[in-house]
Amino acid sequence: MAATITLSQAELKRRGDLAYDNRAYKVFLADNSTAGLDEEDTAALWLAEELPTANGYAAVTGTIAAGSGAYNATTARYEFPAIVAVFTATGTGFTYDTVVLRIGTETSIVGTLVEDPPITLLAGQSKSYRIIVGQND
Repeated sequence: MAATITLSQAELKRRGDLAYDNRAYKVFLADNSTAGLDEEDTAALWLAEELPTANGYAAVTGTIAAGSGAYNATTARYEFPAIVAVFTATGTGFTYDTVVLRIGTETSIVGTLVEDPPITLLAGQSKSYRIIVGQND
């Protein structure tokens, strides 16, 4: 007979704080059309597929503020404030098919969002992403 243990809010906070509290993040765009990577591949492999810094593209970086997490009863998880990543094209624009989130200098990534079909942003066009990281049971 299997037993299921439900984690307390305090444990979710402890785990969430260890993973994200006061940690640097990088949200970047990648062209994964030839590499065929997935969320289990290393950060180094993903960084090799990041778009070149040109035509307005630049990764979005920042730090998740210390002490900013809170338990969300609706989602039943400990969450941090949303990371809002806005990408705006200039010049000839750029095309991408994957949004990647990396925390700190970890050798793995947090995860990916795949755009199918790929997104092409032309000069003056923007695309925003709202990413919430958290710890759940």
